[in-house]
Amino acid sequence: MRSQRVSGSATRHRRLAEIWTHLHNHPEPSMQEFATAEYLAGVLEPAGLKVRRFDFLPGFTADVGTGAPVIGLRAEMDALVQNIAGESTAVHSCGHDANMAIIATVMLELAELGDFLEGSVRAIFQPAEELGNGAELVAALGVSDELEYLFGVHLRPENELPAPYFAPSISHGSCLFASGTITGTDHHGARPHLGANAVEVALEISEGLRRLKVDPQVPSSAKMTMLHAGGENLNVIPGSGRFGVDLRAQTNEVMSALRTGLDSVCARVAASTGAVIDLDFRDAVPAAMIGPRAEAALASAVATELGDGHLRPRIVTSGSDDFHFYTLRNPEVQAAMLAVGANVQPGLHDPSMTFEADAMERAVSVLLEACRQTLGRRQS
Repeated sequence: MRSQRVSGSATRHRRLAEIWTHLHNHPEPSMQEFATAEYLAGVLEPAGLKVRRFDFLPGFTADVGTGAPVIGLRAEMDALVQNIAGESTAVHSCGHDANMAIIATVMLELAELGDFLEGSVRAIFQPAEELGNGAELVAALGVSDELEYLFGVHLRPENELPAPYFAPSISHGSCLFASGTITGTDHHGARPHLGANAVEVALEISEGLRRLKVDPQVPSSAKMTMLHAGGENLNVIPGSGRFGVDLRAQTNEVMSALRTGLDSVCARVAASTGAVIDLDFRDAVPAAMIGPRAEAALASAVATELGDGHLRPRIVTSGSDDFHFYTLRNPEVQAAMLAVGANVQPGLHDPSMTFEADAMERAVSVLLEACRQTLGRRQS
């Protein structure tokens, strides 16, 4: 594929600044990103991209080039709702505004390649990454089924990957949340033998989680993160309560073992106490399934655009991302997420999060080159 530089640095800088500023100043929570999607569609459609909006979800795909899409570029649109100055406020504290601006700018520059673009690229702007199920819903629409490659992008904290470095993939862990209910009858504090104490039942479950045995070579954790039982009258033993559990594992196999272990713990505690315990599993996010060719393509693009000295090894994190639902649905797709060193401080999900804006321009260069190289190799 012939290399053809398009937008100059001044044009790229202006575009990124305009798109990011708008998105940063108009954050929308998960599954409410309709105005965000319309803004981005309004940026891309005039450049000739083929935009297809989702019927029942906020979001859309945008295609550039000819033929069936070969490469996908995914961006998540949602902001977090956090307590700022005593008020619940939507804020892009995870950097999704930057991810969207990067992908939109890449697509605009690909559109400027015109006949030099030998193939087609599809951008996927999806909702609800922070809920952990947006990608699952969008993947079910079939928008990634025909792709051969899928690239994601995400800013990284300074202590994990400082600017101006990049890593060609992020190995996320799996996460799974469980809501539990303990059902029983309240009874008198002077007569504890008359029923199960929901607080003690929950503590037994928590202790059982601590004792779970899984593969020690794989990072994992299982812990109770919410417990509500009892009321204002301290002489009443609560028979009922609610609890929440957060499960984390670096592989999908160990996550399966943790889920089975939680089921077993609750069954044992129910049998020994006589309490009725029900579990509702939700927001299951798979661990990363990284395509070696996609990872190699991003590494090559970093080296080509910025030099070998800017390349760092794969990032391994216990955090999760629903990006990997696309690979779970289509295991044959070559998928990897570009890690962008951007000096994020004090960290992701902090309401006061800041990052180095120039990192977005470098990320555009890398993703654009990854698209060029990947389509070029495919054509040759």
